[in-house]
Amino acid sequence: MARWCRTTLALLLALVGVAALGPSPAAVAAPAPPSVGLGTVIADLGVTSGSSGAAFSPGGAYYVYRVPMGERCELRLYDVGARRSVDMPHDQVGCYLGEVAWAAETATLTWLVEDADGTGTAYVWDPRAGAQVAVPDGVTGGLSLSADGRFLAFTGRASGAPGSGGGWRILDRSTGVSRTLTAPGVDVDFKEWSPTGHRFVADTSPVGSGSPNGTCFGETSCDVLSTYTYFGNQSGGGQWSPDGTAVLGFDQVAFDFSDRSFTPFPRGLGFSGDAVFLDEDRVAGSLDGDDFIWNRRSGEVVRLPSIGTPSPNGRYLLLGGATRESYRYRNVLTGATAPATYRGDTRDHDQLGYWTDDGAGFLGLGPGGCSSLRQWSPASNTVSLFVSPGPRTCFEVPYPRAADTWKSAFRTFSSRSGRFALIMKTSPGSLHRDFVVDLRRHVLLGPLDGEAQAFAPSGSDVLSVAEQPGGGTTRMFLVDPAPVPDVDDKPRWSAASPANGTRVQAAVGERVHVRVGASDLQGTPVNLYFRWRDSAGVPIKSAPKGWSCDRRRLAAGATVADCTFAPPHDHTATRYLDVWAVNHDTGAQSDTRAYRVAVGR
Repeated sequence: MARWCRTTLALLLALVGVAALGPSPAAVAAPAPPSVGLGTVIADLGVTSGSSGAAFSPGGAYYVYRVPMGERCELRLYDVGARRSVDMPHDQVGCYLGEVAWAAETATLTWLVEDADGTGTAYVWDPRAGAQVAVPDGVTGGLSLSADGRFLAFTGRASGAPGSGGGWRILDRSTGVSRTLTAPGVDVDFKEWSPTGHRFVADTSPVGSGSPNGTCFGETSCDVLSTYTYFGNQSGGGQWSPDGTAVLGFDQVAFDFSDRSFTPFPRGLGFSGDAVFLDEDRVAGSLDGDDFIWNRRSGEVVRLPSIGTPSPNGRYLLLGGATRESYRYRNVLTGATAPATYRGDTRDHDQLGYWTDDGAGFLGLGPGGCSSLRQWSPASNTVSLFVSPGPRTCFEVPYPRAADTWKSAFRTFSSRSGRFALIMKTSPGSLHRDFVVDLRRHVLLGPLDGEAQAFAPSGSDVLSVAEQPGGGTTRMFLVDPAPVPDVDDKPRWSAASPANGTRVQAAVGERVHVRVGASDLQGTPVNLYFRWRDSAGVPIKSAPKGWSCDRRRLAAGATVADCTFAPPHDHTATRYLDVWAVNHDTGAQSDTRAYRVAVGR
């Protein structure tokens, strides 16, 4: 057969084969990745029992949650860094809050699997050993791990021993030995562990009375008994020192575990339920309408008109000023107090702003409490303003709530790195929408398709988000809020720009020149904005007499303002100038720089 005949025949057979098979099926499009309106979803955890009881581990490496399975729930654990689920045996738990808890300092988790008789088995998991039986049977509840994960407090069947009416026991996980928490002639009711290590406080009461009239302090047993009452947050007293060595009591007293000493508050300094530790030594509290800072070691007392809102690291106090909208701030370490450039409605500090978790900034609403969102930095005493929320729309800020029953489920409104925080927008007749604030770039991200729950308390900037798809169910996501791509579009100040806090001074008849410039790494056009104010942050519409600026666009989008200050004989009073740069395309802002412009030498 000729070659051309063989070739033609092969082609015909191939075409017949294709016709017999029919047309190729259309390509199936890959499902779209899940989205919550911003950032990147790193985990779609599916339908869960809700945000109640779901929590990151203290280091942010793991996230625990529950999935409803009939009348019970399955315990689930997600490894945030590895982005995978962790196999959890013995995972049948109740769907209510108190059966699962993290240690306060370590990725150690405990949970209870109940039997038909209402008691159960306590389990403990950590990354090194996995899941292990902690207490094989007879546990009735109250699971609470010490901060370091070594000890487990729990309730069991009453042993009948004197003082064991509460049934509390403490297990040393390193030895496997548990001891009943007892004290002579009293019942002991465990309350809470210290935020570090393994110290605890417990209430004591006459046997069978249930009415606390004292306290026990210890590590594995009641080492110290006292008639002072109500120590620690869960007892309604005062809080712990950051290092966990001291705790405040309702009876105006501090107990120090290191030397087992009691230090009463100075006479008349008020009740410890209003007191908080600023650091290991300093305590802030209230006294008959006045506030104070008391050093429990040196005895020094500093009286203040108000302690205002302490930063999480205890370094700064943001205080109400002389007028309703003004503020002052105090450096706790140095004692220096100065007017803050932050302005807001001081009628309700707690609901009009909050500190970021790293203590580097305060995010709040300005005067009027609606359309003005601002970020204040105590280190530079400058304010960054955000864009208006839009017509008939208001900003709202979340505010710290009382400590949750599940203490390790940290409710935090900002990421530990200090880059991201939460804000809300509301409008008449509609529910609020959650947004994420990029504090580094001073812009809003979102809105979220769902409700923000909490940032990881440490580690990566991961946010848990809950959606309500309907039918009473909750779908949970873990989200990295960083924009994609995460371009460094924040304007940079030129080397010639004066540093923040620079004083610009000229005598009458003299002339001073100032050059301020900024640019963007990507060459995007950058615009400069000027705002005049007084020392308390009150806006002033006009520049001082003798001030003028010539703004010019340079290559690659950079902008420079050549300014001159030549005060005349009828010069105006000292004024302050806030300057910031904005990326024209993305809205990202530089940090604000503030200058003092005055007449003099």
